[in-house]
Amino acid sequence: MSTTRLQEVLICFGFGKQTDIATANLVATMWRLRKLNAQLANPRLNTENDAAEYGKGHEFVTETFKTSWDAGGTLEKYLSAEMAAWAMCFGLGKVVKSGSAGNWIYTCTPLIPSAGDATELPYFSFVEQIRPGANLVIDRLLPGCAIEGWTISLGSGPGRANSKITVEFAGSGKLTEPSAITMPAATVEKLLPSASMALTINGVDYVTSKNIVSLETSWKNNIRMDAGFYPGSNFQTSNDATTGAIRGRLEFGNRVGMLKFLARFDKDSLELTKLKAQTTGTAVLALTYDTNNSLSITWQKVAFATAEVGETDSIVTVAVDCTPMYHATNGIITAVAKCNVDAICA
Repeated sequence: MSTTRLQEVLICFGFGKQTDIATANLVATMWRLRKLNAQLANPRLNTENDAAEYGKGHEFVTETFKTSWDAGGTLEKYLSAEMAAWAMCFGLGKVVKSGSAGNWIYTCTPLIPSAGDATELPYFSFVEQIRPGANLVIDRLLPGCAIEGWTISLGSGPGRANSKITVEFAGSGKLTEPSAITMPAATVEKLLPSASMALTINGVDYVTSKNIVSLETSWKNNIRMDAGFYPGSNFQTSNDATTGAIRGRLEFGNRVGMLKFLARFDKDSLELTKLKAQTTGTAVLALTYDTNNSLSITWQKVAFATAEVGETDSIVTVAVDCTPMYHATNGIITAVAKCNVDAICA
């Protein structure tokens, strides 16, 4: 018997959105990308038993019950134009596409229910396979997935690891085995290295001053997982109550944005001054592969929550936590992603 290595895993997932939580992507709207983390998106069956119930004459378990299903996982990747566009579209939820073939532009903002937007995030399907075909080990499709959150981490130093994205996603719990999906050809990605970064925060250009050391920014949807199990949300096998409940919706909760950075600190540094004055301004981060492949994230209004002077490799630095705030006109965040792939989140 040959040993199965985790490096054999193949993944693909929807770049187009599902029509609803139950209807899986077709392979024509899925792409195949690589990832860095070894975690599998293992669906989990939750069970209960009757140990605590009275009337059995003892305290022991006599029966178990399938109650519900969970699904989800994490994608950790080197940041690319394609992955950035996908994460912004599905993670923020409201997408306006412009541009033309070879230069598609996706302008992404959060869903705002008071403006008539949905409370459910766009859904996609996720497929994992190991040795598809005669030597099959794993072949499963998880429809009805939504992005729980994304984190972009940018750092100093050589190599691709200085620009990474991590995406967490949750699923309805629906599982299809085998997937009936033939893996599409791998998508060639265009990396967005940290060396391409432009960065202005609260009126300071940190790239021109050569002071930026690292940065991390994220978005968290805080999906209301338990609210997905409402009366009538259905079961793993439709209308079969013995197969365990699945979620019928994935709604965002109280969403949270985050931005923090580390910069060199010198006599002209203003972080402590702006912290004390609670000065507000925009934070604009841009990464570029070429004219047609890039990512720009604008936090429309930020203030400094903390600014602590310390050291990094014996150089005096300041670690700053920003507070993203809602701007009355521009909202909280706008992401503009450019890539060569059409119909993302369409």
